[in-house]
Amino acid sequence: MSKHDAFTKKARRLTGYDYRLGGMYFITICTQDRYPFFGEVVNGEMVLSDEGQIAHDYWLELEHHWLRLFLGEFIVMPNHVHGIIGLEGTVRNDSVLGDELAVSSNAATGKDEYMTSISPKAGSVSHIIGFYKSICTKMIRSVSTEPFGWQPRFHDRIIRNQPELVHIEKYILSNPVNWQGDRFYKP
Repeated sequence: MSKHDAFTKKARRLTGYDYRLGGMYFITICTQDRYPFFGEVVNGEMVLSDEGQIAHDYWLELEHHWLRLFLGEFIVMPNHVHGIIGLEGTVRNDSVLGDELAVSSNAATGKDEYMTSISPKAGSVSHIIGFYKSICTKMIRSVSTEPFGWQPRFHDRIIRNQPELVHIEKYILSNPVNWQGDRFYKP
């Protein structure tokens, strides 16, 4: 897959930005075809299905896999997950300080070098979300009667300041109450 959307040729990530850098990121991950695997909203409250509970529990587990990761507000909705993740630390020589899963890519050559250049970097937001989607998929498929899947990509926004963080936190927390007006709502 290229780094561009197949129809608009628009880059999916901020060009030139290193998503291993310290900062906070607002993430949205949707289920395939926005199918409501994760439960339903009842009277403005999210009621998780077994699949939704898995998505919820594994989101909380992310902090235990990356020392430099911290979690902000998040919500599992019927067909998507909204969450804030933060990264601490700095990048040096293609590895991330404080990230026990970081691997240097300096040894790659030829085809391996190309694959390294297009793959998510260890400790990056893409790497973390890929891990989350993978483990959730495995666990959900072991309990679900429906064929579970995610949309291939995810949406991110780099949180630039405190007022933006507060606005996003309010959006996440009010998502169940505003569900029928949400752009991800599918009756």
